Amino acid sequence: MSFFVRNALFSLLLLPALLSGCATAQKPLTGLVPGRTVETVQSSISISVSAGTQSTGGRGYLAYQAPALFHLVLLTPFGQTVLEAFSENDRFTCVVPDRRVAYTGLVSELPDNSVLKSVDLLKWVMAPAPFPVPAPAAGETVQVSGVSYQFDKNGMLERKVSSEGDQVSYRNYQSIEGVAFPESVEVQNRYGAKVRIVFDEPQLNATVEESTLKPDLTGLSVLPLTEFKSL
Repeated sequence: MSFFVRNALFSLLLLPALLSGCATAQKPLTGLVPGRTVETVQSSISISVSAGTQSTGGRGYLAYQAPALFHLVLLTPFGQTVLEAFSENDRFTCVVPDRRVAYTGLVSELPDNSVLKSVDLLKWVMAPAPFPVPAPAAGETVQVSGVSYQFDKNGMLERKVSSEGDQVSYRNYQSIEGVAFPESVEVQNRYGAKVRIVFDEPQLNATVEESTLKPDLTGLSVLPLTEFKSL
């Protein structure tokens, strides 16, 4: 397996870990539309990942459609696609183009300690808090269904922590299309792996083509998700 593929796979599997962090609003936002939330995101991204003594990083692309669809692309420094990940509800598909192989199956069928299960955190990270923005609990922490939501002094979601110990922080909010959206997210999963994602000129709530969110497995060898052992 190539160096770039190994690092891309490593980045993907640790992504949920990094996606958990703390959100900081440095100044009050203007132009927010009450009740408007994130329905879709399309953005170039940069990713940095660390776990123990290992670290890596790179650039890529993310397409997300609430509540349970995403497509993540990881690129080499030369712009070649080395890995694509698709999630739809419980089904997860990982495509490695240079090997012409795809792994697909249900996340729920994986063992509890599988790192692939942490990929589902991306959907949890993107999900909004069950409060209007700005939240009435400015500067406070609220518990809902086992999840702890911490808000900054301006009522923006700063951090959330799951009952299992996964956590995500949201930093440097900006107003985009009337929606408060973070410039970056920092995630740490329950196993200590960390990921930081920075969004580059994200496009919110535009239509995402169905083909963008569905893997094309034509011409690929398709293997069970349980056989994905790239780490």
